[in-house]
Amino acid sequence: MSIKVRVLQANHGDCILVSHEGQDGVFNLLIDGGNSATFKRGAPARHKGALCALLDELKEKGQCIDLAILTHIDDDHIGGFLKAFKAPGYLSEMVKSIWFNSSRLITDYFNTPDIPENSVRLGIDSPDTSVQQGKSLEAVLDEVGCHRAPLIRAGQTIKSGPFTFEVLSPDENSLKKLLCIWPKEKSPAETSVATDYELSFEEILAKDSFESDLSIANGSSIAFILRADDSAMLFLGDAHDGVVVSELHALGYSPKSKLPVNLVKVSHHGSQYNTSRTFLELIESDRFIISTNGAIHGLPNKRAVARILTATSATIYFNYEKIIGDLRLPHEKESYPGRLVGLNRDFSFNDQ
Repeated sequence: MSIKVRVLQANHGDCILVSHEGQDGVFNLLIDGGNSATFKRGAPARHKGALCALLDELKEKGQCIDLAILTHIDDDHIGGFLKAFKAPGYLSEMVKSIWFNSSRLITDYFNTPDIPENSVRLGIDSPDTSVQQGKSLEAVLDEVGCHRAPLIRAGQTIKSGPFTFEVLSPDENSLKKLLCIWPKEKSPAETSVATDYELSFEEILAKDSFESDLSIANGSSIAFILRADDSAMLFLGDAHDGVVVSELHALGYSPKSKLPVNLVKVSHHGSQYNTSRTFLELIESDRFIISTNGAIHGLPNKRAVARILTATSATIYFNYEKIIGDLRLPHEKESYPGRLVGLNRDFSFNDQ
């Protein structure tokens, strides 16, 4: 039995495949789809992205996506997924079951009126997924007979195939904030690219304090501990640090009784607003993964990287190697040797 984790090059987003191979065959879990270019790019979408190549590979092997998880609706997580659902022969035919906390599921859970403006649609390429024209994703899922999970929320323990999920986010307060017309996500052109890379690690750590992410969309992100066989992994999407910390405390974890995991997918592409020292004191892991090409949002923040390096003895893996060179000042090229690792291609971890 083995578990393979592949962190795809998803531009500034997330797209992760976790495959479990056991006596009953292979079970594939797809977490997010990156932005639209992660599936195909160019005009007219002639160049295959990492997600398209991956799905082609699975089809050649006669495999499917047994479970897909859309952590939340930001374009850098759902864009490639929407494009792959729209393309014939891909996700609409390959996905057996899906977790997707849609507006309809949320309003039904709280017994409030539906909000049609929040319907996620398959249409023209746009970062504003909630206002696209075209057939709604929920209608497509109904048409193809894809199994829909009920609303996913913190505190649940869910089994699917060989995996057990302990859900850490979103909590009910975060979901209640979505009982409105969802705000549009800013386009890359509107997004600040300022970074803290001009500061040294020492300067950052000398005046470090934590401020929490306030994004409503990020607060709705699905995050979980994933267990199978003797392995445990932590996938955080873009979840709010405080919600994750609160749920870990509720599960009995503390600085004296840490959660041991084989890897941590760092929240929100290494944002300083989503990884606190309080969180890091609850985790025991030798692998942290940051998924982004650094193109927009100024992520990862060097401050978040510094916190991980000083609070743990772990190696930080980047799915775009150039980020390491961008982060370090010239005199820091030898700082933390062997603990910042990147590859210029899709990479994977195997846990036997």
